[in-house]
Amino acid sequence: MPTARTISSSTPRLRVTAAVLAATIGLVAISERSLIAGVAGGLVQLAGVAIVVVASLGRIWTSAFIAGRKDTSLVRSGPYSAVRHPLYSLSLLAMSGIGLVTRSVSITVALCLFSAIVYARAARREDSVLSGLHGDAHAGFAAGTPAFWPDAAAYRVPESIELRPRVFWKAFLDAGSLLGVALLLCAVDLAQRSGITPTLLTLP
Repeated sequence: MPTARTISSSTPRLRVTAAVLAATIGLVAISERSLIAGVAGGLVQLAGVAIVVVASLGRIWTSAFIAGRKDTSLVRSGPYSAVRHPLYSLSLLAMSGIGLVTRSVSITVALCLFSAIVYARAARREDSVLSGLHGDAHAGFAAGTPAFWPDAAAYRVPESIELRPRVFWKAFLDAGSLLGVALLLCAVDLAQRSGITPTLLTLP
């Protein structure tokens, strides 16, 4: 008898985020964003892509410590020694970089606000689950480790970790999708500025 598919608690968040990014691409395709233009606009876009690359590499590195162990262990090594929710912090960083790629102040602010709300809620939910699973151990972890802003002095890396390739591979796909969105936005922005797509509104 077939079993029902289990939907991860992160699935709704990922779907909403994908919808927001798709809407962002569409908005860039039909809008003029002249506040950040010329050489300055190009530099802002380049900075945005660089930020997305850094965030993507950070997510891959972080996933090496958590892949396959998220629901069974309280991970406190690597990035988790400095911050409780490094994946959410890096996702917020990536979204800010994607915002910069659009060359729009309003889109960047909107993406950052959206991300802050979504990831703060996800972090609270995750802390609640981990508290129920690990009790006093998680309480001590939460008391001594910041939620989003890393404490660089506390960063520790063990001599070795167990890596689960099948699970870890997903981190590369996630990172590739973030970079893909950034590059697609660059292409759509270029198409809009070249007159290939129509200008239906103007954004700051």
